[in-house]
Amino acid sequence: MNQRVTTLCLCAVLTAVSPTATAAEPAAPTPAATCGRGHGSAMAEIACEIRHSLDDLPPGALVVAAPLPAEPSVKNPAGLTARLSNVVAGALGARASDEAAKLARARTLASDAGTLVHLTPNLSHGDLQVAVDVYRVPKSFWDRVRDPEPSPSQHTFARRKLDAELRTFLPPVPLVAQHIDKAPTSEPDPVAVACGDANGDGAQEIVLVGRHRIQLGRIRSGRLLSSTTRSWTELSPLSRAPLREPIASAVIREPGTVDVGLSDRLDGVRMQGDLVLTGKLGRRLPWAGGGCARVVGLSVRPEIEACTDGDAAPEVARMAGPADALAGARVVQPNGSTRLIRAERSFNSSSVVVTDDRGKSARVEGVGAQLAVGDPDGDGRPEILWGANTLTPGGDALIVSTWQDDGRVTERLRVGVPTGVRAIAVCDAEDTGMAPIVVATRGAVWLVR
Repeated sequence: MNQRVTTLCLCAVLTAVSPTATAAEPAAPTPAATCGRGHGSAMAEIACEIRHSLDDLPPGALVVAAPLPAEPSVKNPAGLTARLSNVVAGALGARASDEAAKLARARTLASDAGTLVHLTPNLSHGDLQVAVDVYRVPKSFWDRVRDPEPSPSQHTFARRKLDAELRTFLPPVPLVAQHIDKAPTSEPDPVAVACGDANGDGAQEIVLVGRHRIQLGRIRSGRLLSSTTRSWTELSPLSRAPLREPIASAVIREPGTVDVGLSDRLDGVRMQGDLVLTGKLGRRLPWAGGGCARVVGLSVRPEIEACTDGDAAPEVARMAGPADALAGARVVQPNGSTRLIRAERSFNSSSVVVTDDRGKSARVEGVGAQLAVGDPDGDGRPEILWGANTLTPGGDALIVSTWQDDGRVTERLRVGVPTGVRAIAVCDAEDTGMAPIVVATRGAVWLVR
């Protein structure tokens, strides 16, 4: 719809909190926190987490991946395991074997190296899961025979969601709405929505933002069941001049960090994954892809700045001009690199400017005030999602378009939403198919799969 309500897609940024003079020394960050989620490719982050989880290895250690379990959706399993071995070996400063092998064969391959790093990969529920065992390997064949099932000297585990690099080993994903779940909610006036693993339990949650409260929940038995609800009065006082049609955004930065901003309120807020307040962002809205933008008057300023003093400086730190809708995402490319995409709807218009961190840009006309960016088909080309530019709810629709390599923005999917599109978000992948898209409407959320 052509109303100033917006949401942001998912992206992860790390936040460092400085201790106070009287506070105890903070615990060292976990390997997962050190390596982040969504900053790089899934394999690169898995390799980083493995490196930070293991003690130093002897020089010349050999990394060998076990064959993938039988998975009909993987068109090149040998290529995937070879790529994984090479990425992990690079992070560990070790050597990699292109041959996928079970433990007995892997020990033989590593007999000259003396140390085996054995990876056991698995694709499940949209994740690449990797178990890692480190073994000391005797050179003698008979020593290996006498101990056919040795105990590992080290063990760790890492997982990340499927991305475009991993999907190069899978069949292409069609961008079609095969199924739509319409889940009633208790929120009559949603203004923003986010979707992802908010609390680190591996399951996806929906953060639904209204003008009076924020809910965290999951769709169960056809309804959005809220596990936690926070009233805005608990979090931030009213703005001195709330807008008739508010501007809002919600971002799951990483498991355990949720940022929400609403022009009705004096401060944006940073919360834990259970919506416990941990800090305030000032009169700012969070950008997916990193950073925040100030709300001034009726619009959002084009400058993008760190949300808190401890946050890293954002990339692509300025947009074209004032905006009334904003979105962004970090999209992994098939070669494992990442591309930061930002989109803004120019204030008081239906024109959207899309930019990336490589200096490219595109303009789209006739866009409503609900905006999101993501890669639901996982091919590395970003999708721009918006509501129709209409003031009539019955004519509203979710529109999904792809920013092509040649610069064109082409429509790929349109789903009518007669109750009106109020906010949009792209979830993480749940399996090897299209990542779900969440549409918040009056009194319901639609999950487009």
